[in-house]
Amino acid sequence: MTDKATPPPWYRQFWPWFIIALPASVVVSGLTMVVIAFKHADTLVNDNYYRDGLAINEVLAEDARARELGVRAEVVFDTESGEVMVHVSGSRNEALRLLLIHPVDEKADQTIPLVHVGDGRYRADLEVIPSHRFYVRLQAPEQRWRLNGELDFATRNRIELIPGA
Repeated sequence: MTDKATPPPWYRQFWPWFIIALPASVVVSGLTMVVIAFKHADTLVNDNYYRDGLAINEVLAEDARARELGVRAEVVFDTESGEVMVHVSGSRNEALRLLLIHPVDEKADQTIPLVHVGDGRYRADLEVIPSHRFYVRLQAPEQRWRLNGELDFATRNRIELIPGA
């Protein structure tokens, strides 16, 4: 008489759990990817592209107005203290705004109201000292002009803004 050992139940064996673990790991990975995709959604695509396309004429008018007025500006960033100094020539304006626009990450954008300190000079303190590349925009909302430029903080800390650049 041979004594055969009864096999353990399926849930106590290795291979059924191994086979179940493969699709389960794919499901967990897929759900993780969905959570990451929604949490870090790309903000570069705008749903209102048609309206923005129509508004481009107003934006171009601001560039043309700066060219008419002959406005120029030099912007100097002190990366140690976080202070911004702006010298504007060609326009007398009390309220100016400096925008630092990150090319990819909308959360890194900064809008900095500038304080007039006299003789075409303005100053402000940065919320966060930037690093790497940013688009720099100087705006005068009342007179409806703007100047644009691009600055890589890794290599420079000053930029000259001229109309049409």
